[in-house]
Amino acid sequence: MRWGIGWAILTLAMGLMAGTVMAQTSESRTVSAQLQSNLESLDALLRTIQSKEAATAKTRQALQEARDEVTRANLLEDLRELTAEEAELQAQFTEFAVAVDASVFSDAPEKAFNWQEELASLLKPILAEFKSATAESRALGELRGQIHELEQLHAIAQRGAANLEKLMAPNPSGALRERLESELRLWRQRRDDAYHQKRALQLQLDNRLAARKSPLDSATQYAQTFFKTRGLNLAMGLGAFFLLFFGLRILHAAYRKVRPSRKRADFATRLGALIFHVFSVVGGLVATLLVFNLVGDWFLLGIVTILLIGMAWAGIKTLPQHIETVKLVLNVGAVKEKERLMFDDMPWQVDSIGFTVRLVNPLLSGGVQTLPVTTLVGLHSRVNGEREEWFPCREGDWVELADGHWGRVAYQTPSSVQLVELGGSQIVYPTPAFIALNPKVLSTNFRVSTVFGIDYRHQAASTREIPDLMKDRLSKALSELVGAEQLLNVLVVLKAAGASSLDYAVAVDVTGAAAPQYKRIEWAIARILVETCTEQGWTIPFPQLTVHPAQKNDQRRG
Repeated sequence: MRWGIGWAILTLAMGLMAGTVMAQTSESRTVSAQLQSNLESLDALLRTIQSKEAATAKTRQALQEARDEVTRANLLEDLRELTAEEAELQAQFTEFAVAVDASVFSDAPEKAFNWQEELASLLKPILAEFKSATAESRALGELRGQIHELEQLHAIAQRGAANLEKLMAPNPSGALRERLESELRLWRQRRDDAYHQKRALQLQLDNRLAARKSPLDSATQYAQTFFKTRGLNLAMGLGAFFLLFFGLRILHAAYRKVRPSRKRADFATRLGALIFHVFSVVGGLVATLLVFNLVGDWFLLGIVTILLIGMAWAGIKTLPQHIETVKLVLNVGAVKEKERLMFDDMPWQVDSIGFTVRLVNPLLSGGVQTLPVTTLVGLHSRVNGEREEWFPCREGDWVELADGHWGRVAYQTPSSVQLVELGGSQIVYPTPAFIALNPKVLSTNFRVSTVFGIDYRHQAASTREIPDLMKDRLSKALSELVGAEQLLNVLVVLKAAGASSLDYAVAVDVTGAAAPQYKRIEWAIARILVETCTEQGWTIPFPQLTVHPAQKNDQRRG
């Protein structure tokens, strides 16, 4: 037993030692291969430096031997470029060899920041990509432009030669003839040169057009080339954005499930949620930029950077609106949770507010709206009154509107209200228009009032006997019409002594259950009072016009 345990321990130790030795050997081989690769790179870089040094020395020698100023200026410019390239190669060799940042030991002055140069370096790969994509079209355009220019030159030379031939026709004297023949040869040569160059370019244009693919094929080929060369980079960048963006949101949702949230979020909770959402977007964008930077795709990196700069610039222009939006999300803005808000000319309760806002009206069917929080920028809310209603009426109520229509409210929604009149006719109002008509609710008890007048000949009984008799007749007749339990009160009082009648104010209070008979009650009051006047012999006056004739003395004076 002991021997077996000993052999097992010995075997395990030998295995560990062998694994360690193999790992060290593998690591040593990797380091050796990397070192050899670095030496080869340095050797190639050194050869390039030596080549640049030879070119620089040759240019210096040529500069010393140059005699005219133009040549010296050109050689001096070449020497500056070669010297700068040689210095850059030397710096690359040093940094690659020592594998540390050697710029800290450089005495070269720091280059001043130039935003135009930085922007140009950012746009350079993008413009190069577009230049490559439009190379064929630009080449065709250049050929057409050159052909057009040569056609004009050919036409001018043709006219010049023709004019010279006309001058040669009369056979001028010897010296003049020689000069004209010399000019004629020159212009014919110009004409022929322009013609042949035009034919050569036209042939090139025809060949290019014949070999050119259709726009659809060219676009398809460019798209295939783009996705072959940059498709993977684009997919990796988008993948990094969505992975970080949705990954953080999934983690946040899981955290909220584990830790129950309060019914009403406080300021700290809202601030944390806002920071988290901003970080998820910014973090996703940073991850995308890092991916494009790691794979060395400056085209996609430049495109995303320019888009971000444009978005930042637009954000600065609308900064006040963004500040108001942030205040709303934090529930410290002009609109707050659980307060009353007028939105689309209707009252709403702000049920919850965050990146989206939930508006509720408990008295409307479908009275729930979920809107972006930016919709509330510029609005304000207030605390709801203790007995303040959320809508003038409820479904099933009988109402009278300012336009004269009255009926039962069949339904009321955030968009429309349907009113059903007696007889079944239906009227649909937009909800804001319905509210603007100041509906008078009849289902919560109502009063029907009118003014009724009798003649002055009954003045002696006008203060007590007549109003008491009118009230008694109205009470009995209306009780039969609507039911005694629905009739709350009848009032008849002398209101005024009018120009031609004694006017009585008549008011009848009825419960809401009798609302469907609202108009019938109004008509019945007039009928009952007229019948009472007929029975009692009371005269109902009508408007009179009294004419006073002028006196004779007045006429004489006139």
